[in-house]
Amino acid sequence: MNIALHVPCYINELNPEIARKTLLILRHFGLNVSVPKEQTCCGQPFINSGYKTSLPNRFEEIFKDFDYIVSPSSSCVSTVRAQNLSVSNKTFELCEFLHDIVQIKAIAKNYPKTIVLHNSCHSLRHLLEGMPSELNIPYFNKVKAVLGSNIKEADRDECCGFGGIFSLKEGFISYVMGRNKLDDLKNKGDVITGVDYSCLFHLKSIAEKDGDNIEIKHISEILYESLER
Repeated sequence: MNIALHVPCYINELNPEIARKTLLILRHFGLNVSVPKEQTCCGQPFINSGYKTSLPNRFEEIFKDFDYIVSPSSSCVSTVRAQNLSVSNKTFELCEFLHDIVQIKAIAKNYPKTIVLHNSCHSLRHLLEGMPSELNIPYFNKVKAVLGSNIKEADRDECCGFGGIFSLKEGFISYVMGRNKLDDLKNKGDVITGVDYSCLFHLKSIAEKDGDNIEIKHISEILYESLER
């Protein structure tokens, strides 16, 4: 398999270690992975704000010759799939790719901490759109299968309040939603994780602002720490 790693712009800016660890995870399983230097944003911020953009077409041009495109972000992947591009059905979120294509499970089965999974809106509501029926199972079940550990979840799957531009335009409401979500998650276990760093960054910022002592990590970080090397 000839695989490309898509590095979301916000991850490249806020926490590039997530991209590096995603790359190392894939290569750990003997996969041939490239990181195209010319890649750009998938266009999600513009599309979500109602603006026309040629970025999805640019994404298609850059990645069209790869067998699979893997990204550590369900929101970017769901955006690409929604554009009905030639690369849409071969673009996967990291855990989804490990589960569906590589068929790797229980990577973090011996993880020493109780993991609390935040199911982001995109992973819950958009990621499975257009996928073949045999792969169209509840997304969070795939994530839990790949982790293979004692996974806890929120009592209710509600938005964390980030929502991209929403968090800028409606800062107070965004904070209250995030505060409620954090309160729901933080007492469930030792470390909060998820497949979208935008959500986790929002929750982490609230935790730091309010003095909450809770560990928050992107799922690639937990998977990387769990690899037998």
